[in-house]
Amino acid sequence: MAEFLPHSGIIKDGEHILPLRIYYEDTDAGGVVYHANYLKFMERGRSDMLRLVGIDQVKMLLFQEPDDFKFFMVRTEVDYLKSAVLNDEITVHTRLSKFGGASVIMEQVIRRAGDVLAKGRVRAAVLNKKNRPMRLPKIFLEKLNGLT
Repeated sequence: MAEFLPHSGIIKDGEHILPLRIYYEDTDAGGVVYHANYLKFMERGRSDMLRLVGIDQVKMLLFQEPDDFKFFMVRTEVDYLKSAVLNDEITVHTRLSKFGGASVIMEQVIRRAGDVLAKGRVRAAVLNKKNRPMRLPKIFLEKLNGLT
C-alpha cells in the first residue's frame, strides 16, 4: 500500500512532493501522457509548494500581499525521459535551487516509483503592480527560507 500524502503534498528535506494520478484527460489517444501536461503537473507542484509555506497566490494575483508582487515565468526547460500512462501514480518533486535579485529558479522532477519521467527547471521573476521586475520581497524569502 502506498504512503498517504495530503492533497497538497508534503515538504520533506527541503523538497515539496506532490502525488498525482494520471487520468484519461491527461493522455493522448494511445493512453500516453501528452507532453504539455507535464508542464501542468509541474505548475501544480510549484503552486502547492507555495500554498504549504503560506504564500497565497490569489492574494498575489490581486496584489493583496504586503509587498504587492506576482510571479512571471521567464524560462522553462523540460527533458522528457520516459512516458507516464493512464492510471499511473506519479509524484512531482520541487526544490528551490537559486535566488537571484528579482527571480527564483526551481528544479522539478516527475517520478513514477523509482523511474524519473521528466526533469524541469523554471525561472520565475517577481513583478510589481506595474509589471516591472522588483527585488524578491522579504516576506517571500522568509517563507521559503527552509526550502533552500
